[in-house]
Amino acid sequence: MLLCMGFKGKRVLIIGGGVSGRGAESALKKEGAECVVFEDGTGRGMPDKTTGELPDGAGKELPGGTNKDFPEGEFDLVAVSPGVSREHYVFGYAKSKNIPVIGEIELGYLLHKGKTVAVTGTNGKTTTVALTGRILERAGLDVCVCGNIGVSFAECAANRPRDIAVVEVSSFQLETIDKFKPDIACILNISPDHLDRHKTLKNYALTKRRIAENQERGDYLILSQDDVPLFALEDFRPRSTVLYTSLRGRVSGAYLADGKIYFNGEYVCDRDGIRLEGDHNIADVLAAVCITKLLGVANNVIRSVLSEFTQAEHRMSYAGTVNGKNYYNDSKGTNAGATLAAIRATVGDTCLILGGDAKGCGFDGLFGAMPQTVKKIIVIGECAPLIRDSAFRFGYYELEFCDNLDAAVAAAARQNVDNVLFSPAAASFGMFRDYRERGEKFVEAVKKLKEGTLP
Repeated sequence: MLLCMGFKGKRVLIIGGGVSGRGAESALKKEGAECVVFEDGTGRGMPDKTTGELPDGAGKELPGGTNKDFPEGEFDLVAVSPGVSREHYVFGYAKSKNIPVIGEIELGYLLHKGKTVAVTGTNGKTTTVALTGRILERAGLDVCVCGNIGVSFAECAANRPRDIAVVEVSSFQLETIDKFKPDIACILNISPDHLDRHKTLKNYALTKRRIAENQERGDYLILSQDDVPLFALEDFRPRSTVLYTSLRGRVSGAYLADGKIYFNGEYVCDRDGIRLEGDHNIADVLAAVCITKLLGVANNVIRSVLSEFTQAEHRMSYAGTVNGKNYYNDSKGTNAGATLAAIRATVGDTCLILGGDAKGCGFDGLFGAMPQTVKKIIVIGECAPLIRDSAFRFGYYELEFCDNLDAAVAAAARQNVDNVLFSPAAASFGMFRDYRERGEKFVEAVKKLKEGTLP
């Protein structure tokens, strides 16, 4: 089989020119392969070159479709970026010619020689992966933090041998795995997201579960006892050793009890000694503690990192105070679960700025659990009708609709609240390039508000 023989001298078609595509190209060239990179000539289905994020309407080509710009010639392998839908015509093309298809995350795994830690979940992946990587680095290990976090696993693996790869893995990336087998896998939580691609929550959960499908005895799977629903575990019988995390008391794994964090009964640290705030962040801390303790890291090393580690950019980042209101940038909150976590971490009455591309998900889950601290919601983006309908179903009528983000910030500034929280519960497609640009625009709007130049 090709993947057993290596890549030297092989001709590889790479679909997608984003972070994953460029990383696959770099890694394969180092392995001696000839690469042809194809960015869909229709402009659909390919991630952005800079951010790796999908454009609006991505991945909706029909099976068996064609494109006049499609590369000619024979290929030994097709490597696809995670933004490429399984409905993309390249899968039909590869099947018709009996060409293996591989994802970039699978390629990284095949090239990586050290241990692999893989983290997935609807929310909290980036925080958990970054925190785990920082702890392992502090312990003196050579670590590659990569995957969906924005650094290609394949390129990282091909660059030089590493002790451990800590990989953020999305549901899109798990669709194309074959032999991918992490030594330690973690599913942080599962709630509705990306239903435009996965169609149902059950399909989404089944895809997330693939992170453990190749694990064996001697490997570990970490699950949240609090946030992985029972239906997601139905008929799920992993061969690996299963550990748990919980904010609600003792489990086999890492847990919070009486304001202290433990691992299998062993005291690790006090909650008060952790710089990250909010239960959603402590849940991520528990996962990182479980992973790093399994890898033999000393408690004093874990404590030293937890005492200084702060939130990632665009995730509940403080954007300033204007006229007594605190403004928070949670642009990375792209689903209801993330937005609810952000609201619960905000102290005081809050005005929420919400909206964007719903990714096939509704907002009933958000409004059904909306904390009473949210006194006003400013709505932007194409999913405004969905937000309105969900809000009205749950008796919530304090809505105001704006055409753009500047207008939304101006409207929020007029509210009698303690906080303005920008947590869209939706993707950025159609209005912004990605959540980073969206978050930067919010911060710019707050700055203009403070300077008195906001329209």
